[in-house]
Amino acid sequence: MKSRYLIFILLFNNLIFNNLYSQIKVSQKENDKDKLYSAQQISDPIQQLKKSFQTSWNKTFVDFTDNTTYLLAGIGWSKQSITTGGYSSSFNYNLSDINSNSFKPGYFAGLRVDGKYKKIHNYSFGMVLNDLVTGNNYKDSKSLTPFVGSFSNFKADDRFLNLSIVAHYKNLLTISDTSKYKFYLVVGPSLDTRLLEQSANNLVNSNYSRFLLRADVGFEFENKNFYTLFLHYKQGLTSFTKSPISANINSIEFGMMVKASDLF
Repeated sequence: MKSRYLIFILLFNNLIFNNLYSQIKVSQKENDKDKLYSAQQISDPIQQLKKSFQTSWNKTFVDFTDNTTYLLAGIGWSKQSITTGGYSSSFNYNLSDINSNSFKPGYFAGLRVDGKYKKIHNYSFGMVLNDLVTGNNYKDSKSLTPFVGSFSNFKADDRFLNLSIVAHYKNLLTISDTSKYKFYLVVGPSLDTRLLEQSANNLVNSNYSRFLLRADVGFEFENKNFYTLFLHYKQGLTSFTKSPISANINSIEFGMMVKASDLF
C-alpha cells in the first residue's frame, strides 16, 4: 500500500514539474518574441528612412552615383580671433577675464554621403551637428590709463550649436596599396548655421550673424572599408559677427566615420 502511495506521489510531482517546465518554456519564447518585435520596431523605421533617403538622393542627383552613407563623430578644437573696430556699447569687459588665445574642445556628430560625380570624381556631402566651443583672442583693446587697464565693449560668445553643411572634392593619394588602404586629400566649403540664440550680452545689439562660411581642407585614411579616420582644418572665410566687429573662427577636427549599413 505504501509503495502504491509513493508511486502516486512521484507521478503527481512529475506531472506538475513537466507542466511548470512547459509554462517556463512558453514564457521564455514569448519574451524572445517580444524582444525580437521590439528590435524590429526600432530597426524597421531606420531601414525605411535610409532607403527613402537613398531613393530621393538617387532621383535628385542623377550624376552622383556609387553613393554610400556614413555616420561620423569626433572632437574639434576651435579659436575665435576678434577685432572690434569702432564698436562701442555701455558694457565694459576686463580682457584679463575673457581673453584666451587658445583652442578649446567641442564635439560633433552627423552623417555623410560619399560617391562619384559622373563616375569619375570622388566627392562627399555631409550634414553635421556641431557643439562648437572657442577660445577668444582679442586683437585690439581699449584702456583708460592709469585708471582702467585693457578692456573691451564686446564680449564674444564662446559656445555655439551649429548645423554644418559640408561638401568635399576627394583626391585619392597613391601612396600605398589602394586595395588595402586609401588616403584622400579633401577640400571644399563648409556653411555653418547657428541654431541657438545669442547670449544676453550680444542679443541687445544682435552682434552675431546666423551663418558662417568656412573653407575645409583635410586628410582621410580609409581602412579596408571598415572605418575612416579623418583630420580636417576649417578656416573662416566670413565673420560670424556683424560689422564693425570681425570674428573669425578656425577649427581643427579629428573624427571617425563608419558605414551606416554596418550598424543598421
